[in-house]
Amino acid sequence: MNFKSILLLFILLFNGLSFGFAQTTDGTKPKRHSLSERARIADSLRLQLHQAAAQGRALEWGDSLLQARMNSGKLSRKRYKRLRRKLYKYGRKVYQGDSLLAKRYNKITYDTMFIHRPPGRWTIKFRGNISGSTISAEGKRQGEPYSGEVNSDYRGTMSVAVTYRGISLGLALNPMNLAGKSKDNEFNLTSYGNRFGFDLAYLSSKTYKGNVKMGGVTSDVDKGAVSQSALNVNAYYAFNGKRFSIPAAFSQSYIQRRSAGSFLLGASLDAQTTKIGGISTTGGNDVRLKVVEFAMGAGYGYNLVAGKRWLFHLSALPTFDVFIRSHLTLAGGRAKLHYHFPSFIMTGRGAVVYSWKNKFAGGSMVFNFSSFGDKDQLHLMRSKWRLRLFFGFRI
Repeated sequence: MNFKSILLLFILLFNGLSFGFAQTTDGTKPKRHSLSERARIADSLRLQLHQAAAQGRALEWGDSLLQARMNSGKLSRKRYKRLRRKLYKYGRKVYQGDSLLAKRYNKITYDTMFIHRPPGRWTIKFRGNISGSTISAEGKRQGEPYSGEVNSDYRGTMSVAVTYRGISLGLALNPMNLAGKSKDNEFNLTSYGNRFGFDLAYLSSKTYKGNVKMGGVTSDVDKGAVSQSALNVNAYYAFNGKRFSIPAAFSQSYIQRRSAGSFLLGASLDAQTTKIGGISTTGGNDVRLKVVEFAMGAGYGYNLVAGKRWLFHLSALPTFDVFIRSHLTLAGGRAKLHYHFPSFIMTGRGAVVYSWKNKFAGGSMVFNFSSFGDKDQLHLMRSKWRLRLFFGFRI
């Protein structure tokens, strides 16, 4: 379906909803249509569009636009016929491509008593996101214990996503970044499937602030003194993917019909560079820490279906480091870090979804926590979370 067909749909919808407000030829105002009548008109147009698309005629809606331009004298008949042939030609190609997507989208590899695909080809979703991160450290320096914690500013974004047969395209905006009031940048990429899925998050933050305690003295850490760039990837494999659906809770590309759970196998990658006291390492007190961790583990997730409209999800996936590479750069050179078991990365997910008719709303949260090092030297803990509220509908 191209831009013209979408435009035509809105024109028809507008005409259908607005004729109740127009005046009749005798000057009297006709009776206004109720909200339910307008909804029936919109649903009728939606069904007509679906039927046309199912028959390979999705772009033929644009023919009315071409006829209107020809009747108004803005388009010659010869030009109209040429454009009409192209419209029908590309309409068949769209139909062929849609048939391939439909075959992939509707392929049943799951237990339909527990999971099924939602009705409608299109899903439109509006989302609000807020996220934050924390760095905590403790250890000993020249026999003297120290500890500290810094927190970044909260990052908020608003986004809209359009999904067609499981393929999504979204746009997110950070109002604080647009206003020049935030120096943090965050990129998130998610792909959730019943069997496999992952979260990828890249964060570049210069807004950490907090305090450090050493020798009984507490000192403030000003914003900008600590900066960090970090990449987190957390992947899962669900053993009971035929009956348990993570995307039902997070992407709404499936609907969970009955409660089910699954053991999860997971892998995590955490790569971070943390700088204290400046960008370069030439200053007397500047510190740069680079860490790369790869971890594997297992966990469990559960989808609870309450009634016919509520879905609750909770999962925990701890992974333990099987590979660590790191070094601490000080003004005088590099220091080798010590480790003790366990060093791990924990990923937790939770979601609540309420569905009615062709609409849904809810919230979800993804939490990551990593811990590595040695308290006798440097023990570093890092956490990052993202909370998402959403509302969407299917057509």
